[in-house]
Amino acid sequence: MRGLARRLRTNFSIGSSRMAIRSQMAWYWRWLLNLLMMATVAAVVWWLVQNSYRITGFSVDEARQQIHALSEENARMKQDLNTLRTQVIERDRQLQVERASQGELARSVAGLQEENASLKEDLGFLRKLMSSGATVEGLAVSDLKLERDGGANLYRYRFLLTQGGQRKQDFRGKVQVLARVAQGPNVNTYTFPDPAAVDAAGAVDFRFYQKVEGRFAIPEGGQLKSAEIRILAVPGGQVKLSRTVNVQ
Repeated sequence: MRGLARRLRTNFSIGSSRMAIRSQMAWYWRWLLNLLMMATVAAVVWWLVQNSYRITGFSVDEARQQIHALSEENARMKQDLNTLRTQVIERDRQLQVERASQGELARSVAGLQEENASLKEDLGFLRKLMSSGATVEGLAVSDLKLERDGGANLYRYRFLLTQGGQRKQDFRGKVQVLARVAQGPNVNTYTFPDPAAVDAAGAVDFRFYQKVEGRFAIPEGGQLKSAEIRILAVPGGQVKLSRTVNVQ
């Protein structure tokens, strides 16, 4: 009965929660304990960092020495690279100067070879003239040549003009070229230099001989058929000599 009565009182009476009594530490002791734990952890981490080479075989001093050595080597390599770049630029300039000099020398050699060939032609003609023992009376043209001069419509002529017989005075005249040019179904004649020109183009003045050389250009698209070389007396314009060259 007592057990039943106690159970009824428990179920129908005012209940209260159970209480536990614990000892409480002051807050400043808790903070102090936390600080001590943090200091301990920091000390352990610092010790591990400072003595890591003993564990892993890594040395901070050796690493610093290697970094310093690599920095010096890098600076030396940069200096060597700058020196090599300067040398390459200087050699490139020297190479350009040498190439320009070689080009100028090649042009000079080509000019000298052409001049030498021309002198040989003149010398051969003079030898032939002297060996014959006689010269043609009056004006004469020898070694007449007509050839292209680079472009499709540019031509160059050259010959040796001589005066035989009694040479009382120098011959003064002018070279004139009459070019017959085919243009479609028509064949037109062009005069070089222009008769209306007042300059001294094509002038000759000699007593014994003179080398004559000139150039002319026909119209674009035309085809040169022949060229008549005339020697005109000055003044007066009288034709003293005429030679025709046919172009194949």
